[in-house]
Amino acid sequence: MGNIMFRQMYFDNDKDLQQLVNLQNEVYKVRGIRFNKEEFILWYVDNPAGKVISFNAFDGDKMIAHQCFVPCSMKVGDRVVKSIRSMNVVTLPEYRGRGLFSKMTNMAIDFAIEQGFELAYAITNANSYPMFMKYADFTFVTRLEVKIGYGSNIYPDGERLYSNYWTSELLEWRLKYHKYYMKDGCVYSRYRPFVNTFMARLPENLAKDIQIEKRSSPLGIYLYVGWGAKIKSPYFNVPKFVKHSPFNFIYRDLTNGTLPPITKENLFYQLLDYDVA
Repeated sequence: MGNIMFRQMYFDNDKDLQQLVNLQNEVYKVRGIRFNKEEFILWYVDNPAGKVISFNAFDGDKMIAHQCFVPCSMKVGDRVVKSIRSMNVVTLPEYRGRGLFSKMTNMAIDFAIEQGFELAYAITNANSYPMFMKYADFTFVTRLEVKIGYGSNIYPDGERLYSNYWTSELLEWRLKYHKYYMKDGCVYSRYRPFVNTFMARLPENLAKDIQIEKRSSPLGIYLYVGWGAKIKSPYFNVPKFVKHSPFNFIYRDLTNGTLPPITKENLFYQLLDYDVA
């Protein structure tokens, strides 16, 4: 790979953050998306679950590729499993096809195993999905559902072995810097005019203490993205002509097979667990 070097980074200083922002803005400029340091500070630095696990590629002094996993926890039955979730993978177009993804991802996985993490997972789009499957030995579980409808009668569909684990501290952090509101124990955000994003139904013991705006009946329809829910109100699949990411849920057991497999039948997952919408 010539003079390409790899560095583990925690992005806890202004210089490293600016390099990451520059890389992101260069890659996504064709889509008109702009990034700022505050977004990365929230997820990479302020996360109460722990420091980001990130390996990055450099050509000289220029960052050319970035991979990161953020620490989190999954509840597996009655046990809380120390986990990591892939959050960001990006490479400058002129450096793609050189094996950078494989190198960075497996360096991050190896480090996570050394640190005692037991599970790695990702919500992948059409571009990143084949790379995780081919080069990082992940297993496909399901494609998350995308629906629109009315009402907040959304609950886990029976007992589910796997679900994201939240504490009051984690929820306070997760909900602090974005415009969320609550209705009947559920968290929503405004996605578009008259379109409210259903983020999550919170456990009762946590919902009562969360300090966010309460609303009685927001106007408009709701967008639901997730898996394993029983939806009692009228919800409908988003038509195929409406473009959206495939949201593939994939995972890798970091314990050499001691965890029970994740399946479509035993997974409950909500938008709040992975995305800001």
